[in-house]
Amino acid sequence: MFVEPPDPGHKPGTGVNNAKDPVETKLHTAVCNGKITLAQAQQAITTDWTTALAVLHLA
Repeated sequence: MFVEPPDPGHKPGTGVNNAKDPVETKLHTAVCNGKITLAQAQQAITTDWTTALAVLHLA
């Protein structure tokens, strides 16, 4: 696991550091709840993280 720098222009204390953070959190929750497999989450986020939730019907 590596530390990710915040998105350019992010101000501390104003929400998520990176736009991808909420997507990662939703995928993590879906995997842990058994809604999707880890492989499905990995495939969706590596293909295009901006569409991962929609592709997996989690949006």
